[in-house]
Amino acid sequence: MKLSQKNLDDNLVEKKLLIENLKELLNTDGSINDKYNKFKKIQNSWFKIGNVPRSQDLIIWNNFQHHIKNFYDYLHLNRKFKEIDLDHNLKEKEKIIFSAKKLINSNDQYKAIRDFERFKKRWKFELGPVKKENKEKLEKEIRNIEEILNNKRKEFELNKDAILSLNYNTKNKLVNDIEGLYQTDSNSIKDWQEKIKTFESIKKNIEDTGPIPRKLKKSFWNNYKKVVREFYSTKNIFFKKIKKVYTENLSKQNSLINEIINISSKDDLEKERQNVISIQKQWKLIKPVPYKANEKNWKNFKNSCDLFFQKISQNKNLKTKENKQFELKQNKLIEDVEKFSGELVGLEKIFEEYFLNNKLSSEKEKIFFDKIKTQLIKQGLKEEESQNKLNEMKSKFMSYDQKKSEVYKLNLRLDKLKKDLTQQENNLLFFNDKSKENKLLKTVYLKIKNQKLEIEKLIIEKNKLIK
Repeated sequence: MKLSQKNLDDNLVEKKLLIENLKELLNTDGSINDKYNKFKKIQNSWFKIGNVPRSQDLIIWNNFQHHIKNFYDYLHLNRKFKEIDLDHNLKEKEKIIFSAKKLINSNDQYKAIRDFERFKKRWKFELGPVKKENKEKLEKEIRNIEEILNNKRKEFELNKDAILSLNYNTKNKLVNDIEGLYQTDSNSIKDWQEKIKTFESIKKNIEDTGPIPRKLKKSFWNNYKKVVREFYSTKNIFFKKIKKVYTENLSKQNSLINEIINISSKDDLEKERQNVISIQKQWKLIKPVPYKANEKNWKNFKNSCDLFFQKISQNKNLKTKENKQFELKQNKLIEDVEKFSGELVGLEKIFEEYFLNNKLSSEKEKIFFDKIKTQLIKQGLKEEESQNKLNEMKSKFMSYDQKKSEVYKLNLRLDKLKKDLTQQENNLLFFNDKSKENKLLKTVYLKIKNQKLEIEKLIIEKNKLIK
C-alpha cells in the first residue's frame, strides 16, 4: 500500500529522533554494557520504521551510518564489547549463509529469490561488521550463493512451463496418496498414528514441491483442502469412536473392582474363591483401555484381589477357639523338633503330626521348617539334601489345601524373584565392554546367578508339591 506524504514525514521525524538518541549515547553516563543494549534497541527500532521521503532517504541513511560508525569507534575503547559484537555479527552471518544454502535445493524459485533478498537485506542493513579475516570469506560465500540462485532462476524461466506442469502432476499424486490414507480401513490406534505421521510428511512434500501453473492453482488448492478436511474428519470419527469404547471399558473395569471389594466384605470368603478367579479372567478380556488409566485401574484391581486372598489366608489361621488349641499343640511340636535326638523316622512322625494341626501362621511355619532342616543336617544330610528331604516330607504329609497354600506362597516368591532378576538383567545394559573388570558389574552378575539358582530351587519345590 502506498504511504501518504504525512506517513513519510512522520517516519522521517522518528528516524531523526533515533539519530539524536544515538548521538547522546556517547555523552551520557552509564556502563558500556547498558549503552550497548540501548544501541541495539535503536538499531532494531530504525528498521521497524517505514520509508521516508525519497529526497531525504540517502541523506538520513548516511547520517545514521555515520553515527553508528562513531559508536563503534567508541566501543573500541572497550575491546571486550567490540569482540562480543564482532562475534555476534559473525554468528548471525554464518546462520544466514547456512539458511541461504538450503534455498539452492528449493523447488520454488520464486520463493527462494524472495527469501534470499530478505537475507541480503538483513546482512547489509541490520548486522554490523565482522573481523577482517572473516569478512572476505563470508562475502565470497554469499555472492556464490546469489550467483547459483540467479542461474537456477534463469534455468527455471527457460523451462518454466515444463517444470510447473511436473510440479502440478507431483502434487496431484501426493493428494491422491492422502485420499488413500483415509480410504483404507484402520481399527487400531497404532495404525492411525502411522497414518498421521505419513499424512504430515505428504503435506510437507506438497508444500516443498514448488509452484504450479497459475490457471490451475485455484482448482488444485480447493481439491487439496477438501481432501485434507476429509482426512481430519475420518480421523476424528475414529478417535471419537475409540474414546467411547475406552469409556465403556473403563466402566467395566471399575465395576469389576467394586465387585471384588463387595465380595471381600462377605463372611465365607473360601466359597467366593472361584468367583474371584472368574472375575480375574473377565478383566483380561477388557480391551482396549488407555494406558495410564489401565495402569491405575490394574493396580487397584490387583490390590483388591490380593487383599481378598490375604483375608482367606488370615481367616484360616485364627478363626476359632480351636485354632488356638491347634497353635498350642504346634508350639509343642516345634519344641519337640528342637529337642529331638532320635532317628529320621521319628522326625517324620513329628512332621506328620504337625500337619494334622494345620491352623498355623506363615511365620511359625517357617520356624518349624527351619528347625526340621537343622535336625536333618544333624542326621548327616547336606544343605541341599536336607532341603530335598524337607520338600519330600511336605509332599508326603501335607493335605491338598496345605499344598495349595504352599504353592501360592511359592508363586508369590517366584514372581518377586523373577521381577528382581529382570531388573538386574536390565542393569547390565548400563555397562559397556570397558566395564568387564568393574566390581559393581561383578556384583550384578553374582546377584543374577544367585537369583537364578533360587528360582530353580523354588520351581523344583513347587513341582514336587504339585505332583
